[in-house]
Amino acid sequence: MSRAYCSSRGCRFLGRSRPDGNGVPGYVFLDLIDRHGHHAFSSRRTQTLEGFMRTYRSPLHKRLLTGILGAALLAACGDAEPEAEVARSAMTVTTAPVQSRPVTREITVMGTVVAWEEMPLGAEVSGLAITDVLVDEGDAVKRGQLLLKLNDTTLRAQLAQQEATIASARASLTEAQANLRRAEDLLPKGHISGQTADARRAAADTAAAQLALAEASRAETAARLAQTRIVAPDDGYVSARSAVIGQIVSSGTELFRIVRQGRLELDAEVPEAALASVRPGQIATVSAGGVAPTSGTVRDVAPSVDTRSRLGVAHIALPPDSGFRPGMFAQASIALDRDDALVVPQSSVIYRDGGAGVFVVGPDMTVRFTQVTTGDRAGAFVEIPKGVKAGDQVALRGAGFLEDGDQVTVARQPETAHPLAGTEPRSK
Repeated sequence: MSRAYCSSRGCRFLGRSRPDGNGVPGYVFLDLIDRHGHHAFSSRRTQTLEGFMRTYRSPLHKRLLTGILGAALLAACGDAEPEAEVARSAMTVTTAPVQSRPVTREITVMGTVVAWEEMPLGAEVSGLAITDVLVDEGDAVKRGQLLLKLNDTTLRAQLAQQEATIASARASLTEAQANLRRAEDLLPKGHISGQTADARRAAADTAAAQLALAEASRAETAARLAQTRIVAPDDGYVSARSAVIGQIVSSGTELFRIVRQGRLELDAEVPEAALASVRPGQIATVSAGGVAPTSGTVRDVAPSVDTRSRLGVAHIALPPDSGFRPGMFAQASIALDRDDALVVPQSSVIYRDGGAGVFVVGPDMTVRFTQVTTGDRAGAFVEIPKGVKAGDQVALRGAGFLEDGDQVTVARQPETAHPLAGTEPRSK
């Protein structure tokens, strides 16, 4: 039934459909009631909604109906005597108490995924061509695994030549030492002069030095030959490769980059005000687009703050095979301290006029909209640092349809708070 209640504040229309005798809804009565409960206007014609609209569809009927309604409203509101507005029917709501619960403080930060340690690999020799590349980007490698070969033909020839030089120097040393022994035997007998003995001793020393020089040359060539085989210095995976077969390398030219041990971390930027609360060992939940959230650990906190951005860096270690890749943008929620705080179900928080608030149910079943300050969230609950006190009863389901000062009926069995229940604000 559509009714209009009138008071000194004006008239209010409340509409509903009246079922027919068979219980079928959709039949319309249009009644205008004055503040004494007398009919100021009534359609007094029971018909379906479709029939009602068809009856008053012509311009003449519309003008006639407008005039009748206007006159009826003036008649219904003619008394200027102040009187309280007819109260609406009490709405049934569920409630929950404001309670103290342990809340884990969190800070949300963002940053870039980087390698814990990225090893650049290059050639130590110059002027040699690459003859073979055995790995590609993304390949996992082990310590000592061969990654690349350089042309070693010239170095192998030099090594063979130096092996021959060593053999010759060793033979010369053997001969010089034999001559020295004979001179030392003959010198006491006076068969040779002291000068001859000194000359043979010098020849033996020279032969020994020549052998040492040849061996040193061979060691140098062998080291250069070993540098033609580039191997992985530690376990990890290849993150970048610039080497191609036939390339003439120079000393220091970067050929590969390897993420050491495959370890990644998030370099998260932390505001300087919160930097003191972040400590190594704290747990962080890291997420990025296309990657499932994973749990990481704060490995270290940088000791300095950027002078321009006023941001510090927290290094959050990521677990192996987490799905993250170097260069990705990610965010992390770092769990800080755990304290007791006043919380309410998230479904009780209503946003009106750009601010958050809750409807506190008083002892007389009257609700008052109370502005609150929201804090950290813990599951289906949200921290309320300011605005309510422990033990206050707040409206849950149906809170989005309430107004300040409404009378309510509280359900006997309060429903479990659901994060999405009753959060839609009502247009005022």
